[in-house]
Amino acid sequence: AVIEPGATVGPGVVVDGPVRVRAGATVGPNAYLRGATLIDADVHIGHAVEIKNSVVMSGTAIGHLSYVGDSVLGCGVNLGAGTDVANLRHDDEPVALRVKGDRVSTGRRKFGTVLGPGVKTGIQTGINAGVTLSPGVHTEPGEIVTRDR
Repeated sequence: AVIEPGATVGPGVVVDGPVRVRAGATVGPNAYLRGATLIDADVHIGHAVEIKNSVVMSGTAIGHLSYVGDSVLGCGVNLGAGTDVANLRHDDEPVALRVKGDRVSTGRRKFGTVLGPGVKTGIQTGINAGVTLSPGVHTEPGEIVTRDR
């Protein structure tokens, strides 16, 4: 793991794997970063957040008690507290992702979400595996997102 000078890692944070936390990022307390994960500059990761095998781009905030796995979050995303990203198909089929209008297999049983810049989720939002949210999309509190927007 690489924690760049100028990054703030709070008490109880666990970093496991090839994780990089860039200068200006704030993580925790009690967060769990694992797998091949990049936390870019000026990202805020709240209390008890777990991030696995994901890229979190600059200016993003992930509220407490959230889970992000196998995902890409664009710049300036704001995940409300308790936002959970599903990243596993239980039928053992690969997760599909929409590319230029077509659903295409990722070839992976685990794949989370792709969130464009400026996406905002309400508290306790659930995002299904393979869902893409376009730049600036907002969700309602408690919403379960099963389709691209």
